[in-house]
Amino acid sequence: MKQAILIRVVPENFNQWRKAHDECQQARLEYGMTDGPVYRDEKDPEVVMVHLNVESMEKASGWFRDERFKAGVIRAGKVKREIWMSTIKE
Repeated sequence: MKQAILIRVVPENFNQWRKAHDECQQARLEYGMTDGPVYRDEKDPEVVMVHLNVESMEKASGWFRDERFKAGVIRAGKVKREIWMSTIKE
């Protein structure tokens, strides 16, 4: 069974957000999350859809309570996020 988290991100400053996002990549691995593609909106390249592959939704949800995630949110600046969680049965 494949699982993924999709996050629509609308940052005030794309480069600031991207730097903070990339800095957290190693920490996300500890929660069984691997980076998939980051899609940029064709009409507004500041808006992105982040695809994260996850081993376990339960384990991955812990990332959003981790102090490193909270610190990354601060470093990313003003950002609006919408989060979707998906499980695909094979």
